[in-house]
Amino acid sequence: MAGFKAYVQENQDVWETFVTDIVTPLDGMTYYADVRSEHPQPTEELLVERMGALDDEEVVLQVRANMAAAAERARLAGMPGGGIQGISQDERALLITARINPKLDTMEMIRSVTPFEDHAREYFRDLPGITFYESGVASQNRDANRQTMKETRLLFSLALVFILLVLFLTFRRVSDVLLTLMVIMVTIIWVMGLSGWVGFPFSYQSTAIMPLMLGIDIAYAIHVMSRYYEERRGGKDPYASSTASVVTTGVAVFLTAATTAFGFASFGISNMPPIVQFGILCVAGVLFSFLLSVTLLPAAIVLRDRSPKAQEKWARRNARRIERAGETWLDRTLARVAVLSEHHRLTVGLVTLLILATCGVLAFNISTEADISKMMKGDTPSMRASEVIQGYFGGQNIAYALAKGDILEPANLESLLRFEDEISSTGQTDERGEPLIDRARVTSIADVVRNVNRGAIPASKQEVVSLLVKLKGNGGGSGSRLISEDGQVAMVSVRVATGTQGDMENITKIMRDAGGKVVADNPAITMTYSGIPVLMSDLLSSIIPTQLKTSGLALLLCALIVTLVFRSVFMGLAATSVVFLGIALEI
Repeated sequence: MAGFKAYVQENQDVWETFVTDIVTPLDGMTYYADVRSEHPQPTEELLVERMGALDDEEVVLQVRANMAAAAERARLAGMPGGGIQGISQDERALLITARINPKLDTMEMIRSVTPFEDHAREYFRDLPGITFYESGVASQNRDANRQTMKETRLLFSLALVFILLVLFLTFRRVSDVLLTLMVIMVTIIWVMGLSGWVGFPFSYQSTAIMPLMLGIDIAYAIHVMSRYYEERRGGKDPYASSTASVVTTGVAVFLTAATTAFGFASFGISNMPPIVQFGILCVAGVLFSFLLSVTLLPAAIVLRDRSPKAQEKWARRNARRIERAGETWLDRTLARVAVLSEHHRLTVGLVTLLILATCGVLAFNISTEADISKMMKGDTPSMRASEVIQGYFGGQNIAYALAKGDILEPANLESLLRFEDEISSTGQTDERGEPLIDRARVTSIADVVRNVNRGAIPASKQEVVSLLVKLKGNGGGSGSRLISEDGQVAMVSVRVATGTQGDMENITKIMRDAGGKVVADNPAITMTYSGIPVLMSDLLSSIIPTQLKTSGLALLLCALIVTLVFRSVFMGLAATSVVFLGIALEI
């Protein structure tokens, strides 16, 4: 454990390139004299300074002495839990934190995390009885990326097979299937090219784009191609039929494309960049699909059917079709539904209103989900490791308070400790009955200074600086990651479990309220708050309002364009009402 940081530093492909610091629970531990006695005494030395001269048994005793001292401090402060952060209460698990280079983007982290994990696994491989787990943002991003690509291929393949089946059953002609498929594939390639050109990353939302484009493209292509064949059956040649299909059906396809594009464009008012990017790509996909359906598809059809041989073949097929002409089961079914609706207009209206009212009541049961990990399968390596880590150490999602001021002044360090004690002593629990914030999972530079100084904050800033210089010189990384180099900004790290939206909101409120009290008592510092719980609280609280705004805007724009095209407010409202009812049923 003590030599792991030096081992990582030897690998130039990992150190500084991917990892900039390694933090272990040993970094801030004190060396105890007479550790085998009943009452060992803390010294001025750090444990890491003497580590090379101790045998395994003495190291265990030193660590237990530090854990006992930390537990006693927590008891005296009236805080639940206690102990050393990073060592489980049953002493069967130890947590090492690797700080990732903040200059890396997501893709660079994904490429770099596997070499680091392999290097770390090699270090611990020969230790008997050791099971090594790796998790964290980089590992989860890598696994999520692999899962996303795998599921995208699966979804696209399933949708493609279904679409090919529908096309063949509709037109019973292989060339029609291939021409429609050509339009679909060109649209998807254009959308993916646009995404790469503007620099949009491939995210969870992106997995829906290709299957969605398949569904939209096939609808436009079927409309144009069906109209083309209707004109051919009426006796027109390929040129006239192609023109007529675009002039007539093209208007309906344009309206469909425009309203669909407006619907996706409404995502632009979202405060979540992935949703905005998803909306932009979908708008582009709809426009590309419409453009290709009224240009490339008719042109390709004419090229196929313009030869005399192709027209003779069409004449023979059309003659056979006329001989077996008659209503299909679908024609008969739709006719019955139309007649039934016409004869029972009042009943249809009342049933629709009843369903609408029921949906309105049920919509109040909608809740937002705060657990991002549920988006990933539990059998991925990083998620399995995360579950093990949470089992030993609780939640590892970090909220943090950023304190600004002359942090190393003893009074300001005491304020940080008061903040930590305040947020940990509310008594509020999550849905599992566990404390929302456990004092043992809250840490700051004030904790490091207090631990190194045998449980007390030094009386002067000079003493604090001396302690931290000594700690850093002996390889301790805990302090350097919690305070800026100039000593003017410090972070209070709060590790929590990801829970419901209510849990995230409560954690955020607790931190902000406690920070307000501390700042009021000590105006020399200011505090701001961020991290996963705070971000999720602020984000989730805006999801439903944003959804209502985007839906309302989309409906308004759709109604407007239909009204303008048909020059009828009634037509605009009637067409939009169908969409509104569909949304209500979905919610």
